[in-house]
Amino acid sequence: MVRDWFFPHHAKVDAYSAPPKDMRQRAVDMVNLWLFKEGLIPPAVSATANLTEALLHDTVPGRRGGISDLAMQSIYAMAFVRFVNAFVDRDVAKSFTVTLAAEESADTAGTSSVRTEKSMYAHAAMIGMPEEFVHLRHQVTHGEMPSLLHLKKMTLQALEWLWEKWWKTNAQGDPARALREAEVMKYLSREATEARRQRKIIPTDEQVSPREEVAQKSNKG
Repeated sequence: MVRDWFFPHHAKVDAYSAPPKDMRQRAVDMVNLWLFKEGLIPPAVSATANLTEALLHDTVPGRRGGISDLAMQSIYAMAFVRFVNAFVDRDVAKSFTVTLAAEESADTAGTSSVRTEKSMYAHAAMIGMPEEFVHLRHQVTHGEMPSLLHLKKMTLQALEWLWEKWWKTNAQGDPARALREAEVMKYLSREATEARRQRKIIPTDEQVSPREEVAQKSNKG
């Protein structure tokens, strides 16, 4: 269900149904709930949420608000760096630590930095990540902020890469069951709310309404 919310253009839609609502923010909220409850979720899921939320701030009417172009660039850039790091930097950092332990300690910090970047490109190639993704990550981390248009374009490409590399393979289920369960939960919630409301306005056998209480006092008088 969340997969289809994130990627409505990839979802199977009944030709006779009304166009689906934009549920991308709902998907982002769901991922944040999973993070709050579980603390750890697949990097592809959190990366999809971060990139999608950046797009929503930039493209959905009314969401941009007082966000300047410069601030929007920062939002895109941060989401993109976190996306690349989740797939490349973390794994490279582990292997690079082992490599450093076996090498002579005479290497300079600058040389180590260059080797780390080369390792990132190598690992990205191994997992099928486009080289330009890692290049953009390096641009941002070194203070070379690309244009807003380019950042948006790369964000869209990153989401499509995530779809091909992770979602299409790891989220193959039919969302119908989850949608039915969601509708059942909504129905039960409405029923519970209505029941609470009725208990407040309808007196039980042990309760006496204010009108009956006045009548009883008058009869006693």
